[in-house]
Amino acid sequence: MSDLYIDNAMLQRVRKNLAHIDELLTKPAKAMEAVDVRAMGASELEKRMESFGNEWHYGIKQLKKFSGTAVKALNKIEEKFTGLDTELARQLSKAAKKK
Repeated sequence: MSDLYIDNAMLQRVRKNLAHIDELLTKPAKAMEAVDVRAMGASELEKRMESFGNEWHYGIKQLKKFSGTAVKALNKIEEKFTGLDTELARQLSKAAKKK
């Protein structure tokens, strides 16, 4: 028989980090967007910098989307685990009273 254990502090940290990933990346993304690629002086470099900026912006949007889904999943895990833990405690208490 194995014990089911969830480190609640770790779950809270992971959920908080995932929930705030957008905040962490918004400032660098805006800085990248604000770069005037025409100031580079070389057309090929300008194209690559613009492409890089677009990919960076897309990547951050995807991270935000996926992290939001992960936060919802972690919320469900915590909710279900708490319910299971409460029910187990209730059943154990009930069984102990019968002895």
